[in-house]
Amino acid sequence: MATYTKEQDVATTQEDDPKAREALREVFGNTARWSSDFNGFTADVTVNINGSEESGTVTVKNPKEIEHSIKSEKHKEFLSENMASIAMHRGPRSFEDSDGKYKLAFADDGSHPQGRAVTMGGDGMSSFYRIKGGRIQQINRKTPRMSFTINVEESVKNLEGKFLTHKYTVYYFNPENGSIKDVESYTDDFKRVGSFDLPEYRRIINAESGTVEAAFMKLENHKIL
Repeated sequence: MATYTKEQDVATTQEDDPKAREALREVFGNTARWSSDFNGFTADVTVNINGSEESGTVTVKNPKEIEHSIKSEKHKEFLSENMASIAMHRGPRSFEDSDGKYKLAFADDGSHPQGRAVTMGGDGMSSFYRIKGGRIQQINRKTPRMSFTINVEESVKNLEGKFLTHKYTVYYFNPENGSIKDVESYTDDFKRVGSFDLPEYRRIINAESGTVEAAFMKLENHKIL
């Protein structure tokens, strides 16, 4: 997924709805994350971009502490960006320190196929989620450089009954006219090591400017630090 810079929180007139807050708190609690005693892991890794493949090792401690032995700049960028994204989303954090910081409110009656919209007043990105079945089904955000929608297509449950996203698609839009810039389709698999669900495989199929490209990273021989 393309990286973006988080906008500053902004003032909002949106009133906080306790029912929307509790609904999103439940969804947050249903999502699988590494516990606070997670210190990272090492693994062997193979990165393949349109058939060009390189193998090495990777050490992941958190989104900002990732080391690897991959040499190719393109492969390094793919591995670093995607491992940082996974570590950020799987990393330990509380509801109050993330989505719970904002003014939360329902925006519709929930008849949409992907669930009821919950807006996040004050986050600076006009963010809103759609939630259904105790799970986030769609994420929407806007930045000056781009806006995007993430549609969750398939999820699996870990041993604790928490959700891990297996398949999702990201649609990027031009902020000027709303036209589609590109589309990325993700497939993620995880491997249980001890009490942690670690990334085992990620494939991304990207369609942009009339071309379709595919890349994956595969991790093996995981060891907890």
